[in-house]
Amino acid sequence: MKTILFVDDDPFIVQVYQRALQHGGFRVEVAEDGLSAMKILLQLCPDLVVLDVLMPKVDGTYVLKFIRSRSELKNTKVIVLSEAVNADAGKGIPALNPDRVFLKSQATPKELIKVARELLGEPAPPEGADK
Repeated sequence: MKTILFVDDDPFIVQVYQRALQHGGFRVEVAEDGLSAMKILLQLCPDLVVLDVLMPKVDGTYVLKFIRSRSELKNTKVIVLSEAVNADAGKGIPALNPDRVFLKSQATPKELIKVARELLGEPAPPEGADK
């Protein structure tokens, strides 16, 4: 089972996506801020990180720089899921080569699961299995 680290400080967003990703067949760990995320990353080495940009303590841009700078993490797949990608806080995100970028307002849990499976080389479930 592939492991996803979901990093977001909004409890509602975390609950919705964590439940959906678990239902989609993934093990999901959660970090509520960037500092916690970096600690978990070093212990866990997840297969995929779903990352918000605007967070307390350490922002998502710094976490993505951290991931890309560490030899043991640099190949970790990263999906940025944030409204801030269009704001000043997210301007540096494209240069850090996230694997995908989604606006929260335009993404759905089903779409995130599909992209996570694609990035991780996981097969899609049999037709009708994810309803």
